[in-house]
Amino acid sequence: MKKIKDLQLNFLIQIIIAFLITASLSLATAHNMTTGKVIYTSEPVQSIYVPPSPVPPYQPAEIGVFQFLVSFLIATLLMLLFLKISKGKFMFEIFFSGAIVFGAQGPLGIVFVKFTAFLGAIAIVALRFIYPRILTQNIAIIIGIAGISASLGMSVKPLMVLIILILLSIYDIIAVYKTRHMIKLFKEMAKRGAVLALVVPKSFSLWFNKFEIIKPENKNEFIFLGTGDLALPIFFAISALSLGIRFFLLIIFGAVIGFAVNHLIFINQKERKPIPALPAIAFFSILGYACSFMYK
Repeated sequence: MKKIKDLQLNFLIQIIIAFLITASLSLATAHNMTTGKVIYTSEPVQSIYVPPSPVPPYQPAEIGVFQFLVSFLIATLLMLLFLKISKGKFMFEIFFSGAIVFGAQGPLGIVFVKFTAFLGAIAIVALRFIYPRILTQNIAIIIGIAGISASLGMSVKPLMVLIILILLSIYDIIAVYKTRHMIKLFKEMAKRGAVLALVVPKSFSLWFNKFEIIKPENKNEFIFLGTGDLALPIFFAISALSLGIRFFLLIIFGAVIGFAVNHLIFINQKERKPIPALPAIAFFSILGYACSFMYK
């Protein structure tokens, strides 16, 4: 049995803290979307989103499973196509920047009105490239994912997200262990300096180190958490907000357990290789959702 000091808990603690910060920002963004208010005024203003209803609880809009999955597959195919036709990193930096600018406006809309939030989102992306550190990379990912998760979660009913999680978990297993195209996609994007992932170093102090391409000789110094693994359980939790806050909290708690299970699986490999993280995260998130119906 491994000793506590061998469990590399620094990695897990950082992942959980980053995940909880992202989930909290996404929850605050969702609240802002339902009220249309920013924190310095009690009156509704022109914020980032058009509120779906005056006050919570709201009824989420309907985006079908098929529509979501087709959009996901098209995005993946486009990224693979870019890898074939582009040897540089410009296209991937554009994709990264666009995703962050779109998502970051949601959390910034908690504090600022529309145009100021937009400028703030651009500033976050600019900081990531002007001051390339693990800290600025992760700040951009956390804020961007928080906004994207909130906007998607407000548009899909929880049962639809549950089905999406199951299907994407199956896809994740195939993409990592069978076709391996997700591993190739990540490695090729990393070579081009566009890492769409949370970068978790072996200690908190390394967050201030320069963000560089992770080389094979120091691959054990870092863990990467894909944006989907970070966003999807929050997406699920936000979609379930219409049922009550306990649904959000128990889904997030379930996801934390999923991260812990993934960590134990990952560090106990004889040779450290990428694993499909979503199945465990999805399983425990769905379990948290199911448990929510037991408490009223």
